[in-house]
Amino acid sequence: MADKSNSTYMRCGKSVNELVMRLGNLQYEEINIIISNADKTKKMPQTNPFLVQDFIKKSINRHQLIDNMRHTRQGKIQFTTEDPICAVQLLSLTKFMDTDVSPDVIWENISARFLITDIHTTTPLEELANEIQDKNDCLVVELRRFVKLNSNKVISPVLIIILGTTVPETIKLWFIRQRIQPFVDRHRQCNKCFVFTHGTRTCDKNNIFFCCGGDHIGPCQQPPKCVNCSGSHNAKSRSYPVYIQEQKILELKSHNHITIGEAGISFSRKMLNMRNPSKHCQLYPTLKNL
Repeated sequence: MADKSNSTYMRCGKSVNELVMRLGNLQYEEINIIISNADKTKKMPQTNPFLVQDFIKKSINRHQLIDNMRHTRQGKIQFTTEDPICAVQLLSLTKFMDTDVSPDVIWENISARFLITDIHTTTPLEELANEIQDKNDCLVVELRRFVKLNSNKVISPVLIIILGTTVPETIKLWFIRQRIQPFVDRHRQCNKCFVFTHGTRTCDKNNIFFCCGGDHIGPCQQPPKCVNCSGSHNAKSRSYPVYIQEQKILELKSHNHITIGEAGISFSRKMLNMRNPSKHCQLYPTLKNL
C-alpha cells in the first residue's frame, strides 16, 4: 500500500492523480491546483491573459469547468475547479506555454486530519492504515507519529490524514470504536527573531532574546518587551493578542479545510465585520468556529 514508510511516517502508494480522481465519491468544496516553475529559483511568468486562455483551451478539454485562475504572491498560478477530471488534466501538465512546470494540489482543501490515541507505538503504520480502511469508509493518505522533543522516543497519538473533508466522529479499530480528536497545527514562530510570519530556517535576521527583543551578549537583564506588539511581556507569552490571533487562525484552518493564507484572510474579514457589522455583515458571511 505504501511507497514511503518507516516507523514514524507512511504515505499512501497511490499517485496524486488517482487520489484526486477518487474525490468524485467524497465530500469536498473545491480542488485547487498549483502550477509552479520547474526551476524552483524562478517564478511563473505573467503572460497576456488571452494567450493563457488560448493555451488552456487547447491543453485542457474540460477547461469550461475551471472556476478561477489567479497568480499567487509566491509567483505561481492557481486554478480552482470542482471537477476531479479537470483537476487531473491540470496536474498532468509538464509545460505551461513555454515554461517547464511542476503541478501539485493543495491538500488542505481535499483532505481531513485528526488524531487517534491508544495506539501502541510498536504497531506498524501500514498495518494501522489497512485496519482503518478495512473497518471504516475512508481512504488513508498519510499517517504520522510524533517524536518526543530532544529525544527519539515515539509517543502517542497518531496523526491520520484521509481523503475528503468529512471528519468521522469515531473510528473502529480491532473491534474498538474510538472517538477522534481534531488536529490543529502548532504556531510557526521563528526561533531567531520570534515573529510569526516565517520559520527559523528561512530567517535572515540576527538572533535576539525573546524576553526583551534585544540583540546583546550575556544574560538578559532588560524588562520584558514583545517584538510583535511592543507589549510588556516576552515574545513567547500565550496570553498576548498576537498569539491568540494566530491560534484562532490555525483553528479556522483546521475546521474549514483551508490553507493558512486563506484562514488569515477569513479571520481579518471576520474582525472587520465585528468592528462594523452594519457595513460588512452582507459582504462577508459569519465564519464558524471563531
